[in-house]
Amino acid sequence: MTGFDESENQLISRVAWLYFNEELTQAEIGERLGLTRLKVNRLLQVGRASGLIRVVINTAFKDCVALEAGLVREYGLVRAIVVPTPEREGLYRYETIGRPAGEYASLELRDGQRLGVGWGYTICSAINGMVIRSLRGVSVTSLYGGVPRSPVNPFDSTAMVARKLAAEVCNHLPAPMFVSTRDVRDTIADQPFFRTFYQEALEVDMILTAVGDLTAQATNIALGAITQDQRRELARAGAVGEFFGRFLDEDGNVVDHEVNHCSMSPDFDGLLKVPHIILVSGGLAKVPILKSVLRRGSVHVFVTDARTAHSLLNP
Repeated sequence: MTGFDESENQLISRVAWLYFNEELTQAEIGERLGLTRLKVNRLLQVGRASGLIRVVINTAFKDCVALEAGLVREYGLVRAIVVPTPEREGLYRYETIGRPAGEYASLELRDGQRLGVGWGYTICSAINGMVIRSLRGVSVTSLYGGVPRSPVNPFDSTAMVARKLAAEVCNHLPAPMFVSTRDVRDTIADQPFFRTFYQEALEVDMILTAVGDLTAQATNIALGAITQDQRRELARAGAVGEFFGRFLDEDGNVVDHEVNHCSMSPDFDGLLKVPHIILVSGGLAKVPILKSVLRRGSVHVFVTDARTAHSLLNP
């Protein structure tokens, strides 16, 4: 027993790995992890004194730290956060990867910044991990319209994030996630309120979001965002999953399908230009869409579990 909680164990592990295995200086480690050099030095001392750091990194997270380094190299990330895969699936995975993503996003957010928010079970779990801080002038914006029936509706997710961060502004997208035709989409999007909303959505400083797979059990299908017939059509068109409300092929291209022209989410290419995109997703069913998105090079921070990370690094 070390007397440290899981979060402290992970931080000491990451510092130790970067120092001993990647041979970074303490200053370089501090810059990468957002710590002072003195903090890095203290963590190394505590790790040695407690027995966590000996000849090898003696924690349950050592494999995760190696996977983090591999993901950063493979996909050009600023940072990767990998946690052990839970033995049980479902909600346990959402909680396991969601909480550290929420913690990271809330600690990185600064006064006056604007946060764009995705939706789904993982994002709801990320909200539980957010750290309550005394930030000023923060705004939160939903990147998705609503779905007809859902315990994790985008409206609720955005409102919960805003309350957790004590945001001064909470911007909802008051439209369905997908509409019936592109003409309907264009008519709605051309209204003054929506033109303003879409412009402001592209000016957020940070995005916290997930991806959706294209299996029959996918959340966006189970909760009514698209139908099973549309899912099969999208698969035939080459889609492997959804990101920012668009269905992409394995090369990260938006597939040519009517559903993609009916998404009420903000402009896809514009969202990819946001300077700090945090992606959190896990599960083997999501590996194809994760590869597609990560290869585009627009994601800056990726949070996942060890099994998913291993699959992304070992085709």
